[in-house]
Amino acid sequence: MQNRQVVFSELSPLAVPNSMRLSVVDAIHAIHAAFDIWPAFSEQMTEAREFAAALIGGEIVTAQTLDWVHERTGAAVFLAREEGRLTGVWAAVLLSEAGVLACHADRFNALDPDARHVAAAPERPAGLYIWGVAGSTRRSAARVVAAHEAVVQATDHVPRFARPMTEAGRRLAARRNHFTPVHGSTSGLVWIGARGFQPGVAA
Repeated sequence: MQNRQVVFSELSPLAVPNSMRLSVVDAIHAIHAAFDIWPAFSEQMTEAREFAAALIGGEIVTAQTLDWVHERTGAAVFLAREEGRLTGVWAAVLLSEAGVLACHADRFNALDPDARHVAAAPERPAGLYIWGVAGSTRRSAARVVAAHEAVVQATDHVPRFARPMTEAGRRLAARRNHFTPVHGSTSGLVWIGARGFQPGVAA
């Protein structure tokens, strides 16, 4: 697909200052701001959803769901623009403890999340589910992916989950950030354990 740069480019990860680790929400905002990527307003959710659907395809969460999750967590949808035109989207769900458990049980519904699975600000998130990362130009793809990688690093104290929607996306996710399949998942759910996590060792 020409002029479509989608999910996980070949950029090196960005080192994240320790000062950004104080708050997951603050870190996500600060990291995206460093790349000129900004939180979406409620009236921009339809545009963001249509943009992601055009680039990624498949089933995409509704604009209404993007909106309420963003409002609840304070850091769900971020937009990149070039000359006023939408050219990149990063979206994620900050998970409650119940949300992390639902992911491990392969019961987390990313299209219609249970409110109990979504961390409500100022609740400290117990995990992160990456909804999607996409850019329509080389420049914006680079910005969005670099910000994404920095967020993955800054949240290494909690588990991070994703469901890449294409075979290429799955390969790239595994190679770049070492996502591995969630044990027993039949939905394509992958994850990275929290810092210090050892597979096979009970928490």
